[in-house]
Amino acid sequence: MVLVSVVGRGRARRARPTGAGRVTSPNLSRSPTRWAATRTRFREITTDDVVTVLDDLELLGWRRHNAIAALRSLFRYAKKHRLIYTDPTNHLIAGAMTTAQLPLTDAEVVAIQQIAATPGQRLVIALTAVHAVRPAAIRQLRLDDVDLPNRRITLAGHPATLGDLTYRALETWLQHRRTVWPHTPNPHVLISTRTALTTTAVTEQYLKMHLVRRGIDLARIRTDRILQEALAVGPDPLHLTMMFNLSHAAASRYTTAAGALLDDADTAARATANPPANPPSPMETR
Repeated sequence: MVLVSVVGRGRARRARPTGAGRVTSPNLSRSPTRWAATRTRFREITTDDVVTVLDDLELLGWRRHNAIAALRSLFRYAKKHRLIYTDPTNHLIAGAMTTAQLPLTDAEVVAIQQIAATPGQRLVIALTAVHAVRPAAIRQLRLDDVDLPNRRITLAGHPATLGDLTYRALETWLQHRRTVWPHTPNPHVLISTRTALTTTAVTEQYLKMHLVRRGIDLARIRTDRILQEALAVGPDPLHLTMMFNLSHAAASRYTTAAGALLDDADTAARATANPPANPPSPMETR
């Protein structure tokens, strides 16, 4: 069968059908076999056929995005080898996947832990990972915003309680600050060799040099924190607004993304509990 054999030969660079004869997305592994029941050639497959497969699998969020990417790779291969004239995936809308829609991967978390070696780096990451503080607010944080004995902190005008992680990071950094710059007049918590003799805050470039250029994406860490909260409490934009000082529109985007991820997890759990009874397709046994 042409449909099945082509899947086994594809070599597209991204989201490609693998040499073992599998489409990269496991949810789509039986798609060519489904189409083979009513189609004999790739050129007979329409956009409606592709959409039907995606809808039948009930793919949402990043799973649907990845599935469409895999199908596009498959049909690009078919078009390159003149098996089709038009690509039925051209007009599919996968939806832009923003950092707010995807949590940090385990590999990203490990990389951040390995890179964050200095007290300053650890403080910035702790404030971002626990309180989802924006970089500008971290740079503007002042000594009188911190109340270590009572474990309180004021972030961008909003009071918060210090957890163990943030408390330890602040305590370690302030001790380091006193040791290195004991007579600095600077009222900001975060200072550098350049700002220690002034009263100005560190610049955005300071964070880029010590974090971003070393592979730490503060935006990813911040959005991951908010998303994890949304996953934990459910679709409650007001809770996110109050906890992280978000606009209602931003809070709604996070709750929508969290809902899609929860739907994906529920769909995956149902599929695991009730595996399909169909036998493996030819492309899985090649």
